[in-house]
Amino acid sequence: MSYLFYPAIRARYLFSQMETLQLGHSTFDDAQRVARRIDANPNGPCDRSVCEWAVRMDNVELPRWWRGSGAAFVVAFDVKDSVVVRKNTGYGIGKKTEFNPSSIGLLEQEHWGRSLIPEPVAAGWRSSDRYRYLEFTVYMTPKASAADRQRYTAYDYGCLWRYKGCKNARELLPTADPFPSDK
Repeated sequence: MSYLFYPAIRARYLFSQMETLQLGHSTFDDAQRVARRIDANPNGPCDRSVCEWAVRMDNVELPRWWRGSGAAFVVAFDVKDSVVVRKNTGYGIGKKTEFNPSSIGLLEQEHWGRSLIPEPVAAGWRSSDRYRYLEFTVYMTPKASAADRQRYTAYDYGCLWRYKGCKNARELLPTADPFPSDK
């Protein structure tokens, strides 16, 4: 029965290890140590000038009749010029190769540059005619408050082991902002 909980425990561990990296402060060596600890692999060429590591945890080993459509959790972090510059998490419902029908994304970097993304936190829903809670995305900088950080990382890891899993992004991150029509 303990195999049911492994994906959730592993996903929580991946996130906690990635969180030890500090944007603009952690070095390539720090990122490489975390990558080894969590068995993350580089996506493409990797050296001190540029490297991106990612690792995915899913529940495909659980029987489909138990897990429903399944869930996956991904952490990734990037180094540029020997310093960690970006951290991402993705949590979604669906197939092994894609998140469908629902996902949560958290992207964190020092600044969002010339983009129209407000700092230190911007978050919002994207929906479709078919899926009301299609996608919730959070853009964050290190200047985000502790309350915002806690709110937008309070993932329901139970979606990885619960009978029939979770149905949508609202269940993956229950503390997400209300959907516009829920207000």
